[in-house]
Amino acid sequence: GAAVHWHHSKTTQEEAEWIAERINSLVEQGAEYRDITILYRAHYISRTIEEVLADKKVPFTMYSGIQFFDREEIKDALSYLRMISSEDDFSFRRVINKPHRNIGKTRIKALEEYAEENGCLLFEALEHNIDADLFRTTKAAQLLSLVHHAAETFQSKNVTETLQFVLEESGYEKMLRTEGGQQRLDNLAELRQSIRDYEENCGEECTLEHYLAHVALFTSQDAAQGPRDCVKLMTVHAAKGLEFKNVFLAGMNEGIFPSRKTETQKGMEEERRLAFVAMTRAEDRLFISSSMGRGFDGTMRYPSRFILDIDDNLLDMVKPFNESLKAEVREYAKRNGVAKDGGKASAAAFSKGDRIEHPILGSGTVLGIDEAQDAYEIKFDRLPTPRSVSFKTALRRV
Repeated sequence: GAAVHWHHSKTTQEEAEWIAERINSLVEQGAEYRDITILYRAHYISRTIEEVLADKKVPFTMYSGIQFFDREEIKDALSYLRMISSEDDFSFRRVINKPHRNIGKTRIKALEEYAEENGCLLFEALEHNIDADLFRTTKAAQLLSLVHHAAETFQSKNVTETLQFVLEESGYEKMLRTEGGQQRLDNLAELRQSIRDYEENCGEECTLEHYLAHVALFTSQDAAQGPRDCVKLMTVHAAKGLEFKNVFLAGMNEGIFPSRKTETQKGMEEERRLAFVAMTRAEDRLFISSSMGRGFDGTMRYPSRFILDIDDNLLDMVKPFNESLKAEVREYAKRNGVAKDGGKASAAAFSKGDRIEHPILGSGTVLGIDEAQDAYEIKFDRLPTPRSVSFKTALRRV
């Protein structure tokens, strides 16, 4: 069939736009949307793709999983932001007990009855009844304090800072870390990245209200009523055993495919087999895409080492895979390799007490080193609580 296309974009946004353009080109040439599938290694990769497809009016559906802005943790985070902006009842009901604040159905019902009798919002009802016996054994006061403080200060902060504040102070991120919900934490990190992207594009006019109005365009879409002739989005795992005429394999970057969690040689070979599965899902055409920039953990984005395994003569490259980039990928792969004996090849470059600079989170101090997780515990100057940061993150000593 046709040669395999590979495109390495400057940003994830440009990568998604390239995918949308190629999809429209295929349709103009006679293909149907239902004959096109976009595959990715991790769920959070779909966020930028979904936004661009919606903007370009390309119909799509999630074959497995849930659309990015419909995921539980994303809805929760946006509900916290809406509480700060408007204190609406829908958002109140969603976040009142996330994390657990001992506010069950009985207490919610009491607030609903008070709100109905007094013609006020549920949040206002809680404010008026916070000293009542019914709420003395709850953590409702903490929620009130959080929303009041954020509402007083969000005008002077950007949306990213406001979101970080509520996720930290509410205990929501701590709850996910305690539960071991790494995929959900990855999704929240991708949400922060989406907000940063929006802020950069909007400039000074970006306010919390502007961002929430922008997101409403994606959260209000009713997938169940969408057209049947749709592009399918799914993870590589979900595509096992299936074949599609036209396949786009997105996010072919180091740290994504192979996953940054790969620690052993056996694990790396499994990632390689999974990449083979992904590429062989295509019956007629295969498009591979990757992007430059930085991941949400601050690491530089490089094309996947698996792309180097493909003979250049078999790839129709939008831009040549120059030798210097190949050398960088090989060096990165070597530096972030895996050990054959099951041990880990990475090692800490900093010690406890060192002052470092993170490309996104800024300056901080190394509090400890977790060799088991290949991570530092770092207290960043502008964040209230320490964060776990991978050894692979591009940190600079200061």
